[in-house]
Amino acid sequence: MYKVLGYCNLHHSVKLGPLTEERSLASTPFLGRYAFIDFTLSNFSNSGIDRIGILVKEHLRSLVKHLGSSNAWTINTKIGTKAILYNEKDAKNSRYNHDVNNIKENDWLILREKADFVVIAPVHFVMAINYQEVIDEHVKNGADITIVYQKVDNAKTHFETCDVLTLSNNVITSLKENKCTKDNAYISLETYVISMQKFEELIYKISKISALYELRDLILYAIQNEKVYGFEHKGYVRCFDTLNHYLEYSLELLDFKTRQKLFLENWPIYTITNDTPPTKYLNNADVKNSFISNGAVIDGKVENSILSREVIVKEGAVIKNSIILTDCVISSDAHLEYVIEDKYSKVMRAKDIRGSKEDPIFIKQGDVI
Repeated sequence: MYKVLGYCNLHHSVKLGPLTEERSLASTPFLGRYAFIDFTLSNFSNSGIDRIGILVKEHLRSLVKHLGSSNAWTINTKIGTKAILYNEKDAKNSRYNHDVNNIKENDWLILREKADFVVIAPVHFVMAINYQEVIDEHVKNGADITIVYQKVDNAKTHFETCDVLTLSNNVITSLKENKCTKDNAYISLETYVISMQKFEELIYKISKISALYELRDLILYAIQNEKVYGFEHKGYVRCFDTLNHYLEYSLELLDFKTRQKLFLENWPIYTITNDTPPTKYLNNADVKNSFISNGAVIDGKVENSILSREVIVKEGAVIKNSIILTDCVISSDAHLEYVIEDKYSKVMRAKDIRGSKEDPIFIKQGDVI
């Protein structure tokens, strides 16, 4: 068994409009009980990788609040490590506040762990993947770097912010921004396996070229100068890159068959447990095809929606195709459809709030409308 150091890279996390103005995508609520980082950390844990550095660019507070002691994602709490890596020196300089400088500033983790391989993974791609399988393929190929990718047929509409790979006999020959000119493409999932020796060598080389070079520049350099192979991931993948995709991909997981593609048998998704009472369904509750989290009180109609903890839905209220985050209140006779309502907000006087699948209405955190 190889000794592996994992990096959860938050520097390239995309924005979900107003939903991520005051929080990291990593700590953004998902499916009522999870946050996005839960899936990446669970993939590490389930793959037997329990030494992880979390590369943080901004919104440190929200991430620390979610992670707590970090023991929820560590199989062996005696030897496992979840280190939050933050580049204080460059935190206020956006040009220098990038992943490579963060890794260099926190090189104590590399020195301490003395790993054989590095696995780097983002949080905006939600999937279940066994990194050990990628490492085994990496070793078999004698690769310097292995990039995980997926072959897709909807690159023009659902992977606009991603990079596209060119492959020849599974060797990657180019990496370019998706210009959305064709549907069929090999999409980089920004997940990399690199031997520790090669990783340190490449970090040193590109830092000498430019202090502004990021991890993506390292990969581009390696494609021209090293043996870079691809590993095709054939399972469920969604890139959460816009607010409407956040709504679309969340609601599609209400379908049992779709959900089975992400929540695999013997591949648990870990998260922080909140000690709240069970959901209370009152006399007028009418709930269909929805996720309802603990502590909610339902006395209205909820259909094809996701409700987080301690949401109150009063008598006569109707919620359809919407996501309601923690501690929100929906008053009597209000009708919400294609709405994303952030934490602690209240719908009190507005009785008809309807967006669309392509353009959902967003209610800001703490607002009363």
